[in-house]
Amino acid sequence: MRRTRLSALLVAALSAVFLAGPAGAASVKLRPQGEALTKAVQAALAAISTPELPVTLDTSGGPLLTLGGSGASAAPFNPDVAARLFVSGTDRRIEFNPRGPLSLQEAVQAELARELGLSAWTPAAARTGLSGADLNGDGQIDLTDLAILMNNYGKSGTTGDLNQDRRVDDADLRLFSQQYGKR
Repeated sequence: MRRTRLSALLVAALSAVFLAGPAGAASVKLRPQGEALTKAVQAALAAISTPELPVTLDTSGGPLLTLGGSGASAAPFNPDVAARLFVSGTDRRIEFNPRGPLSLQEAVQAELARELGLSAWTPAAARTGLSGADLNGDGQIDLTDLAILMNNYGKSGTTGDLNQDRRVDDADLRLFSQQYGKR
């Protein structure tokens, strides 16, 4: 009986893959300090946002972004460095060199690509990296990821919970189908 149910779910998932509709949204938690940095972050996120996967800024958490050093890390920047990461306990701060080798916009994009694990600062890389459907982290959303999701179907709090409701179910299959095959 369980095998029949899983087979039916797999057929439904594969059917949904080919009838995929628009995806959800991605929210990036960052705390930019100051108007110039906030505008640079918003512009950077707009550059990777698409109608299928709008990418928005959530300032309720994430690393603190500052222009220049502050506190214990107020040491001068090396002129060849566009940004640096400062970690103290669980707090993370990304400091941008105001006189660095890149414009603020370029430095923000480069550093956020690294922070978010994106291979490039493009809508395609964001769709793959931020959708959550790349379950094995290989940069592609493919049948291997579907197999991982199906292996966890019906389980709680595991890999494949794309909508973060603590269970892998039909809602996660629908989200996966919206991203399948996209890069």
